[in-house]
Amino acid sequence: MFKLQSTYQPAGDQIRAIDEIQKIFAKGKNKVTLLGATGTGKTFTMANIIQHLQKPTLIISHNKTLAAQLATEFKYFFPDNAVHYFVSYFDYYQPESYLPAQGLYIEKEATVNQEIEMYRLATMASLLSRKDVIVVASVSSLYGLGQKRFFEENCLILETGKEYDFKLLKRQLLHMQYKPVQSKIEHGMFDMHGETVDIFSSTEKFLYRLHFNEEKLELIELRDSMSYEFRGKVNKVTVWPATQFLQDVTDLEFILAQMDAEKEERVKEFEKAGMLVEAERIKKRVEYDIRMIRETWFVNGIENYSLYFDRRLPGQPPNTIFDYFPDDFLLIIDESHMTLPQLQAMPSGDKSRKMNLVKYWFRLPSAIDHRPLNFQELETKLGWKDELKIENWKLEIAELWETYKHLQKKIWLETWIKMKQHVDAKTIFLSATPAEYELKLSDKIVEQIIRPTGLLDPITYVYPKSGEYDPLMKSLETLIAKKPHLKEFLEWYSLKDGVEEIFGNEE
Repeated sequence: MFKLQSTYQPAGDQIRAIDEIQKIFAKGKNKVTLLGATGTGKTFTMANIIQHLQKPTLIISHNKTLAAQLATEFKYFFPDNAVHYFVSYFDYYQPESYLPAQGLYIEKEATVNQEIEMYRLATMASLLSRKDVIVVASVSSLYGLGQKRFFEENCLILETGKEYDFKLLKRQLLHMQYKPVQSKIEHGMFDMHGETVDIFSSTEKFLYRLHFNEEKLELIELRDSMSYEFRGKVNKVTVWPATQFLQDVTDLEFILAQMDAEKEERVKEFEKAGMLVEAERIKKRVEYDIRMIRETWFVNGIENYSLYFDRRLPGQPPNTIFDYFPDDFLLIIDESHMTLPQLQAMPSGDKSRKMNLVKYWFRLPSAIDHRPLNFQELETKLGWKDELKIENWKLEIAELWETYKHLQKKIWLETWIKMKQHVDAKTIFLSATPAEYELKLSDKIVEQIIRPTGLLDPITYVYPKSGEYDPLMKSLETLIAKKPHLKEFLEWYSLKDGVEEIFGNEE
């Protein structure tokens, strides 16, 4: 389990803060705000709390750079444990959108960072295979992932001494979205030559070289992914899927039939309203998507049909990284005064963009359900609130029912709000300037003011903007009396009408 390694011990207010937070959680409380001044060592305090609780931990930060810094620090504190970096894997991302004012439709464009995608897959694999996991994430953790159960069930376990059918092995790798090598081997690829199989892991910077004797696996070598340098031998490896969005397509025809039914319903609505151009546009788009999915299991924009692939009802929350954690995990919201507003605002912006695409005939209404977790759902999932305020969602529920009436299902409110709740999850809001939301929500506010070094912030005086410079002049006199060497920096100053001006006059 977690083993904190450090050359120094808690000091200053860290000792009291750690003790208070531990006592609060021991009493069954689960929400704390740590009000820690800058430089007081809040990160080290959190490391000690993780060491004490021994629970998988998710740390959410408001930007990638700070998340990377935190991941580096926690890797230093926990070198023998799994510390992961989980952020958006796009180097460039232009979402599909429509701007009504300009009459401009913008196609989706994206450039995926392969290394960050590997980090994300490694995060999911670790959460499913071990308990000593720390994940440092950005607010992109609200966005949907593939189903936890399906990702776990579709890993490939290879063990020396066992026999494997080459055709079935290849079929399984293709199903896991591994691709045959074209020119060079990269993450999520494989190569078969003779009785040797190379698999480039999707979660590690290793290449697994498998040596077979006919169908019996005799040797598994680990090789460096860049240099192919030999790094050792193992008797067993687990190969995880090469995509975060692996879907169950055993009943693909049923899924496609649902998509087609929604398309037909939408076309009828447009034709009834005399919108023949719009009807033809959505008809051609969906029919093309269905044909591509049937033939290749993929189409650009397939995420817009995630409602059907995930087997969700309209309005139900998406699968996210939160679902990969156990019920009693630890959540740390870093710089909560910045992070919480982002968690609140992100789903609204996404919904606005999707509504335009649906309203102006570019996507089916079900595309709205490819969305991030909204803040009310997050509050309910983490036990910050007992349940969703149903009255606030009645109108949206009614709209969803009208939109998806072709499903011929009644959406009960109890079904709609049902989700996997982390009832025993513990939350720490971390900030030097916490906002009113987390202060009211927390069971207790713990202060961490005194730095481990014992140094305090200098006393600062703020004078009113009145145009009178007497207080400033007296402050300068006091400063020069204490530090005479500063006189040389004031040689360029001159007095004019009782006001000190920087750089004075030419004379």
